[in-house]
Amino acid sequence: MNKRVLIVDDEKNIRLTIKSCLDELGYNIEVAVNGTEGLSKILENDFDLVLLDLKMPGLDGMEVLRQLREKGNPVNVIIMTAYGTVEKAVEAMKLGAIDFLSKPFTPPEIRKIVENVLKRPNLTEDKLSGYNDLVEFSKRLILDKDYDKAETYLKKSIAENVDAAEPHNLLGVLAESKRDNLLAIKHYRAALDLDPTYQPAQKNLERITQFKYSKEGIDLGEKDNEKSK
Repeated sequence: MNKRVLIVDDEKNIRLTIKSCLDELGYNIEVAVNGTEGLSKILENDFDLVLLDLKMPGLDGMEVLRQLREKGNPVNVIIMTAYGTVEKAVEAMKLGAIDFLSKPFTPPEIRKIVENVLKRPNLTEDKLSGYNDLVEFSKRLILDKDYDKAETYLKKSIAENVDAAEPHNLLGVLAESKRDNLLAIKHYRAALDLDPTYQPAQKNLERITQFKYSKEGIDLGEKDNEKSK
């Protein structure tokens, strides 16, 4: 049976672009033009994945996600944002959002993140192979709120690819979720030591070291950042 995917975005061109990209993979695609319609469709149907725009008029993406979890709906969600950072991302992570797609995005980026999320439930500890599997399995553990085990597998992914910045950034996010800001800073700096251009870690480090600390704008680093929609 083909995977069912829902695209929730108030911009028609974004809906059409994503639908076109995913149609090529044979998924069953539906769309919603705002958060209210999206929430209704998700609650009335069984979707394998939802691509959810963060900023929409009326019911925004974060509120849709919050209401879904309050109603016990565990559907996989990819948050889409044009702002390069995700407001209240630690909260979003606790609500089951660990995958973020920054606008503008390319067709290969869309297809890759969707395929990764959809295959993630099939990953098992005894059959993990290589860096990508370890990172994806770590994200699944984060979604399951098994943060300690996620930390263990992120460290294993670092051993597989010592040059990768993403695991260090995610370890920083996990440290922030535990309110260990000093450890978070250490991980963000480690990510930047490996890749000085890695914007998620740059923005996280800038935010966490501000005189007035705030979790607003924390970036989990799925894609490159953009500042405007």
